Amino acid sequence: MSMPNAFEAANAAFYQAFARADFDAMRRLWAAKLPVTCLHPGAGPLLSRIDILDSWRQIFLHGHPGDITFVPQQMSLVGNIGIACVLEVIGGGQIACTNLFAEEDGEWRMIHHQGGPVIPANIRQPARSETPPITRH
Repeated sequence: MSMPNAFEAANAAFYQAFARADFDAMRRLWAAKLPVTCLHPGAGPLLSRIDILDSWRQIFLHGHPGDITFVPQQMSLVGNIGIACVLEVIGGGQIACTNLFAEEDGEWRMIHHQGGPVIPANIRQPARSETPPITRH
């Protein structure tokens, strides 16, 4: 799988794991050797893999989120870092997210996830068009 395709697949796998509340899949996606960070909406920064995985375990204790879709807004490669700017649609709300990925042991692994709610006045219907092309910088 080429680098852009593998990066896109890793981002999609993150949302599949989230939608299914699949902790094992989520655990495999997060980097084990690289520095990692996570900022869930309304929560403080999580700065270790242990804390991040514990947060996902707690989230998944409530079951899967139901109907969740993600709409990539921009996908970029900057050197060996993949940056996914994504709009998450959960129920009637939207969350703007940034997901960062890096290669670890030949696989794309998540190193950062940050999400924040979109102010209701700014909510828009996400485009159902093709995934935007990955840009290289």
